[in-house]
Amino acid sequence: MPLLSVLWGLALLAAIATSFLSAGSTSYRLARNALDAAQVDVAAEAAVNRAVLGLLDPHPESRWRTDGVPRAVDFEGARMRVAVQDELGRIDLNNADGMLLAGLFRSLGLDPQAASALVDKILDWRDSGTLKRLNGAKDPEYRDAGLAYRPRNGPFQSVDELKLVMGMTEELFRRAEPAVTVYSGRPSFDPQLAPPEALRALPTMDAQKVATLVAARSGAPVMAGVPLIGRAFAISIDVERPAGVAHREAVVRLTDHPQQIFWLLNWKDR
Repeated sequence: MPLLSVLWGLALLAAIATSFLSAGSTSYRLARNALDAAQVDVAAEAAVNRAVLGLLDPHPESRWRTDGVPRAVDFEGARMRVAVQDELGRIDLNNADGMLLAGLFRSLGLDPQAASALVDKILDWRDSGTLKRLNGAKDPEYRDAGLAYRPRNGPFQSVDELKLVMGMTEELFRRAEPAVTVYSGRPSFDPQLAPPEALRALPTMDAQKVATLVAARSGAPVMAGVPLIGRAFAISIDVERPAGVAHREAVVRLTDHPQQIFWLLNWKDR
């Protein structure tokens, strides 16, 4: 009987030790993941600052491109690919008219009727009035669909908000996202800065014309000599790490304030 008690005691101690080891291993992994994420964020923040300095380079021939062409950047051993996209090259969800938005969704594979219906819902989302368009959706339609939220009835606050619009799918949003913004404040976009996804929304563009236009930009700074103060730029950062590539994206607006040369408008981890 004493021997049995000793064996039970040893088994209990072994179970406790195993539990502590397991908890310690889990804590180590969590701490390691947190450290890895912090290192990625530090590198990404350095990349944002480097990109802003590249945009403001006083030598036009050295100024960074703003049409989404990536470049390699190293920081404290971290290797990154950094791309800057001028938001004037994207379609503004709050200012583009229905024709331009419909062209975007047709270029992404929707038939004309489906594209028109989705655009009605987008316009209803951003409009303050209570009347809905023919194929649009206001509060009653969202309620009847069992959704827990209602349309903003005001300007989109972020591109991600587009995912909430009735009829928008995750896959369609993923394909539309590179083409759209909420930061340009303009009804049209600059084709010389636009990503291919935005260019395809234009009625005069086909795949060959888009490829030709994008290829023609190669080798020369896009924004040389053009004032950048007040403009918004999306800065996309891919950070290489042993576990894979981590992605961060910032949107900044350049200012003329010597102590704060840019405002951070958005930060996104993926």
